[in-house]
Amino acid sequence: MAKKPGKTKAALEKEYFSEARSWDIDTTFRMKKSERRAWLVAVIAIALAVIEGFAIASLTPLKSIEPFVIRVDNNTGLVDVVSVLAETDGVVKQEAREALDKYWLGQYILYRERYQWDTRDYDRRIVGLLSASGIQQEYADYTDPKRNPAAPVLVFGQNAEVATHVKSISFINSGEVVNGEKRITALVRYTKTVKRPGEINAITHWGATVTFVYRNAAMKVEDRLKNPLGFQVVGYRNDQESIGG
Repeated sequence: MAKKPGKTKAALEKEYFSEARSWDIDTTFRMKKSERRAWLVAVIAIALAVIEGFAIASLTPLKSIEPFVIRVDNNTGLVDVVSVLAETDGVVKQEAREALDKYWLGQYILYRERYQWDTRDYDRRIVGLLSASGIQQEYADYTDPKRNPAAPVLVFGQNAEVATHVKSISFINSGEVVNGEKRITALVRYTKTVKRPGEINAITHWGATVTFVYRNAAMKVEDRLKNPLGFQVVGYRNDQESIGG
């Protein structure tokens, strides 16, 4: 039986180089295909990042961080959250404005309605700083023992004192413009406790209707430190309540 003739050297070399070129072409094709796939993934990732950035930017105005303080009672262990009066875009929140109003109203009631022999002159001075001229004169007449036989200094003397406690502050109106200035009226409900040596403390309930404004009037530096916002009471009515609340 005759043997098949073997491939010549030239034929083998031709076949080898043909296979090598085929492998090289296939490898190059796969590399380019992989590179195109990588670029496609990169483009998609960049597009998603851009979309996410726009989404976050559009939601930012709707998002706010409200700070708060957690307070723990050392005696009972009870926990409560204390709100913080923050600013939004440089504007003091409504809650902050009301808190300032209530602070000055509470201070006014404290200094005007309490009585202590040692602090009576200081209290009169603070009430004067926080009052408009007409209210100043009314208070001066009320506390002057030469003009008023029922002046606190005559009624309570050196040994008795009157302590006040504010129960609630509610606003009757949000501001009425009178002569170009905003006047706010509030109802301050509070108690007075009269303390005399050897006697049971007498507690009475009161409601003060207070109208106030903020005025940027000129005043001494030491007075400005005590009344930095120019709080001024322009109307004051104090009534004893028949029942306690």
